[in-house]
Amino acid sequence: MAPALLGPASAERIAALEARAARLAERNRLARELHDSVGHALTVATLQAGAAREVLDADPEFVRRALAAIEETGRRAMDDLDHVLGLLRETGEPPVVAPQRTLSDLDDLIAETRAAGMSVRSRNRGPLDALPSAVSREGYRIVQEALTNAARHGHGPVTVRVDVTPDGLEIELVNAMAERVGGAAVPGGGRGLVGMRERVLLLGGRITAGADGQRWRVRVRLPVGADR
Repeated sequence: MAPALLGPASAERIAALEARAARLAERNRLARELHDSVGHALTVATLQAGAAREVLDADPEFVRRALAAIEETGRRAMDDLDHVLGLLRETGEPPVVAPQRTLSDLDDLIAETRAAGMSVRSRNRGPLDALPSAVSREGYRIVQEALTNAARHGHGPVTVRVDVTPDGLEIELVNAMAERVGGAAVPGGGRGLVGMRERVLLLGGRITAGADGQRWRVRVRLPVGADR
């Protein structure tokens, strides 16, 4: 009768709290994945649709390319959505793990962003394919979200720098800020900036993001440690 009268032991309560914390951490991670992927897809599709509408009669070939890009972007977002929803459903069956994009896919991300009408200057240095998978995966999402913020809140060309050093990964994105509203600079980020900070902190890295004169600058450094 003692367990029923006294309730769970301290060790059992601690184990239950740790299990709950682990589940919440995993759900937060999946929420970040979904926000970054779908948010980027919607931004790119919106830019493409707007550009196509402007030249609907004058440049039908551009419109066809824009529609094809929207279709491909939507298909990728649906794949990511199916993957995340599959992990969130508790069916008792092993989840289907979809391939995760990493910095090896950076060129495709840059090309997709340029196709949406954004001017992107990109420079990579070092072996991206030699990075630990966790660092490469989170680095890709950080660049993706920073590009999404630049499209939503900035204007003009975006400069992307990704450097692999002997002891870490350095990422920097710079773009001109949108015009000031009510005397204050329009910030970039929102939930996306919070998500970037969470990714960086989980890997023990550092991030700075904010106005630098008339430009918005994001700087990230991730250490290269054990794979996760």
